[in-house]
Amino acid sequence: MAQIVLADEINRATPKSQSALLEAMDEHQVTIDGVTHKMAEPFLVFATQNPIEYEGTFPLLESQLDRFFMRITLGYAARAHELEIIESQLHTHPIDSIKQVIDVVDLIQLQEEIKNVYVDQRVRE
Repeated sequence: MAQIVLADEINRATPKSQSALLEAMDEHQVTIDGVTHKMAEPFLVFATQNPIEYEGTFPLLESQLDRFFMRITLGYAARAHELEIIESQLHTHPIDSIKQVIDVVDLIQLQEEIKNVYVDQRVRE
């Protein structure tokens, strides 16, 4: 099982597949053939979605969309930037230069430490 998942074009997945992914996101578990498996922590999903007017899409319900922390709409790159993107990938792909900056144990520890950050009552209000 992966801990960081990219669900590309989530609205092209059938409603049953969407439901399974959303179970994993919401309950941090998956059920396969009646057997429930807990997801490893941390668990994070990034998803892309095709515009609704495209053929062959299954729109996500509002109750499903609320499981995502943010929604970003990206347009097309300007022509000059598009050419720059193509040229920058002629010899190597950018993903080949990505380096790990933190391990799982440290990330979970940082998530726990957030609970100890003082927030004044006036800020909370």
